[in-house]
Amino acid sequence: MYNCNNAKMNLKSACFSCISGIFLVLMAQLAIGQGTAFLYQGQLDNGGAAANGGYNFKFTLYSAQTNGAPVSGSLTNYNVAVNNGLFTTTLDFGQGIFTGPNLWLQIGVCTNNETNFTFLQPLQPVLPTPYAIFANSASNLVGQLAAAQLTGTLPASAFAGYTNTVALTNGANLFAGEFTGNGAGVTNVSVTNLVGVLADSQLPANTAYLNSNQTFTANNTFNGANTFTNLYQNSFSGSFFGNGLVGWIVVPGTSTNASIDTGYLLTNSQSVTVTLPTTAHVGDIVRIACAGAGGWQLAQMTGQSVIGNFLSYGQTWYQSQAAAEDWTSIASSSDGAKMVATSSAVSSGNVWVSANSGQTWTSTGPNSALWQAAASSADGTKLFAAVHSGFIYYSTNSGSSWTSFGVGANWTSLACSSDGARLVAGTSNGGLSNFVNQVYIGGASAPNPVTALASSASGSNLIAATFGGSLYTYASGHWASAGGTGGSSAKWNAVGSSADGSRLAAAVSNGLVYVSSNFGSSWTTTAAPSLSWVSLASSSDGSKLVAAAAKGGLYTSSNWGAAWMLQTNQNASAGASWSAVTSSSSGSVLAAAINNTLGGPYGIFTCQAATQTQTTAGTGGYLLGAQGSAAELQCVGNNEWMPVSSSGTLWAQ
Repeated sequence: MYNCNNAKMNLKSACFSCISGIFLVLMAQLAIGQGTAFLYQGQLDNGGAAANGGYNFKFTLYSAQTNGAPVSGSLTNYNVAVNNGLFTTTLDFGQGIFTGPNLWLQIGVCTNNETNFTFLQPLQPVLPTPYAIFANSASNLVGQLAAAQLTGTLPASAFAGYTNTVALTNGANLFAGEFTGNGAGVTNVSVTNLVGVLADSQLPANTAYLNSNQTFTANNTFNGANTFTNLYQNSFSGSFFGNGLVGWIVVPGTSTNASIDTGYLLTNSQSVTVTLPTTAHVGDIVRIACAGAGGWQLAQMTGQSVIGNFLSYGQTWYQSQAAAEDWTSIASSSDGAKMVATSSAVSSGNVWVSANSGQTWTSTGPNSALWQAAASSADGTKLFAAVHSGFIYYSTNSGSSWTSFGVGANWTSLACSSDGARLVAGTSNGGLSNFVNQVYIGGASAPNPVTALASSASGSNLIAATFGGSLYTYASGHWASAGGTGGSSAKWNAVGSSADGSRLAAAVSNGLVYVSSNFGSSWTTTAAPSLSWVSLASSSDGSKLVAAAAKGGLYTSSNWGAAWMLQTNQNASAGASWSAVTSSSSGSVLAAAINNTLGGPYGIFTCQAATQTQTTAGTGGYLLGAQGSAAELQCVGNNEWMPVSSSGTLWAQ
């Protein structure tokens, strides 16, 4: 038996130059899908002579000639015919083997009737011809390849740096994505597909240009927002419909700096400050319309002023025909026409009424007593008066007759709703009593004497001052100590309230004046000086305040307490023993009373709004308007503005 283990064998690779033509033919076939098999020829010697017969061959590919790793499975071809030492066999390692790296072929051989292979050394290098198999993946093509045999998508890198001319003659060619370059030779491009801005030279003659004068002869409609930036040379003629040349801006906050030719609709419930433009030209317009309950204030810049016909607040006082009584309290109807006042003179104290804004007074009280407090309904028909160490009296006919109710107490102060149905009364021992139609409905007890009371128009919101204690507010049927700075313990001696109860004012004896814009939740110190404040009254919107200081004079503020003015005319003497003040709802009618027991000037003084033709120049001057008022102001030159139209009362400082 032939033993291949003892045989002397060597395997020579065929002369590949002789069979390369065969391999090229095979690769051409592979390129059109004939598989990955190729022929291998060799010469086998056995014992120094050419071998003959059937032999088994085992083939394996390695990554190196020595110490390499197999890169394929082993192929075993059985009973391969060897004639005179020469043999031919087919090898097929499958796809993905011949991808470029060098490979070496291990060959094992044994006779056909044996199973133990003898592996020939050295491993045989795989020379270039079998690498044509890799053409199946189009890696190392040379020569020309028919376009019909190309499939798939070429990567972008295949075109990198391509500089030759490409001619695309099919009009249906489609391109997607972004293209860069100058596009100088592009023709027949639809205008609808253009983006960017064309140069004027590329546009037809009948086109509007950005940097040229235009004449539009047809009817034109501009639906978008158009901005004309040449403020002083734009010219419009013909009729205009809509808001006109001044647009409106809604201001929900409490301040804004006005721009020329702009309107401002104020909606905040607090006072809104509108500051005039820093610079303006003759004819420039600023419009203001106020829908908010807090009204508005027009603030001026340095040197600016407003000319027109306005009302001034609290600047001219006249002594009435009231007698030299020990006046303790005074109250007014909403229009200021009807007033009621009380006197605490020991022998002749009484209740007095006036039907002509405080000019003349008539005694109507039921009897002489220590009358301490008074209150009036908005129409002046329902009046209240309280006696210290006595009862509370009411009248439903402007003081023609009176009826007592309640219980005897040391009453110190009164306040009522605008309809006169609700009344609150305070006592010197801290009692707070609420009445509805003269029927007691409850109250509260404060640890200190109640010195002053004020009520909202509805009577649902109240404020009480206590001497040496706290401020108290009434809401939702309950009394509570007021918070914030104004609620601290002090000798509170005077309070005032707006019609809705949101804006409050309070003054301290030998102290300051405070204001609140949130029903007393927090308080702010005003610019009023520290004096012996005894009484305070407010307009219905809370913007105008009048305060009296014993031996300190009368002070007025027309901007919610931000600035105060001492009334220095001869009839408003600072040396008088001022004891009480009242105001009409608009602030156009004021009255102040003097307690004659302390000597000096006596009686009751009144003040009615007077005409003022110009605001104070500079930042100290301003205009005021209430809710529902409006003004259109026009610059007339020299830093002066003038209302060309207005509605509602405008107050000036």
